[in-house]
Amino acid sequence: MAFGKLFTYGTANVDTLLTTTQSVLAKLGTAYFQDAIFNKIPLLAWLKRKAQVNYQGGASILIPLMYGKNTTWAAFSGLDLIDATVQDGLTMAQAPFRNYGGTISLVGDELASNAGQGKLTDYVKAKTMQALMSGRDTLDVDLFASAQASNKVSALPVFVDTTSTVHDINSTTSSWWASQVTASGSFAGQGLADLRTLRDNIMQRGQQGSPAPDGIFTTALVKQFLENSQEPSIRYGSRDSADPTFDALKFNTATVEFDPNCATGQLYMLSSDVLEFVVHPDYDFNVGNFVEPTNQWAKTAKVIFRGNLITKNRRKLGKLTGITA
Repeated sequence: MAFGKLFTYGTANVDTLLTTTQSVLAKLGTAYFQDAIFNKIPLLAWLKRKAQVNYQGGASILIPLMYGKNTTWAAFSGLDLIDATVQDGLTMAQAPFRNYGGTISLVGDELASNAGQGKLTDYVKAKTMQALMSGRDTLDVDLFASAQASNKVSALPVFVDTTSTVHDINSTTSSWWASQVTASGSFAGQGLADLRTLRDNIMQRGQQGSPAPDGIFTTALVKQFLENSQEPSIRYGSRDSADPTFDALKFNTATVEFDPNCATGQLYMLSSDVLEFVVHPDYDFNVGNFVEPTNQWAKTAKVIFRGNLITKNRRKLGKLTGITA
């Protein structure tokens, strides 16, 4: 990085017009810097809006589960014995906290220059915005990782399958912990039928109130397949009452969005009632104190995120794979 790089002036570069006429900034509205690098991250935004909970401490996150029925029930008459076999069927799942960190470094001479008549926008705020957007982008990428890294948040492709170990429970040996996964194919031929079947498979899991899935995340192409299948009676709804102007595609009660990090041909059908995006309130992309080294005119602050994505009922999460036109 080159510090303090200036425009080149002099007779070879500046004519009468540039000497007598000031350039103007484009009208940028409320955002001074226009985002020319980041993609939208709808999954992370949906989790923070729908499923975020704050846990301030703890060595790990524990999830109590019921996985077996009480088998003592039977009809009887008279003096028939009632089965008194001690029942099991209860267990505890466990998820770790995951930590992410970045830094904001400020150079002394840039801080000094960003003042008075030379200040177009706040240097510190701009660097902070850049760091926070980068951190959230990193998190969304990891949520769609194809394999689960040992020190990263839960990866949705592993989280929503039928064979992986999630929260210390293996769904191959414990089938009650498997998600609903369907190998799909041509959307034109079977896409809507597969979506309806997946929705119904999810809704029938659990007696304690089983609301329909409320979030569907896929690729831009698959979202377009769904839109095309519903024309001309395509249905849109407001994503959020706080933003009534934003139209979002709906499949039944679920908002359908495309995430650029979603793998080709995949679609995730999620229920926020069985998901928790666990976040430590003191480390929710919080910016720490700026510290200045003794031998440099600069200062640096850490930005920390601590949390993880967990599920309380993995079988109420679903996925379609291999979707084509």
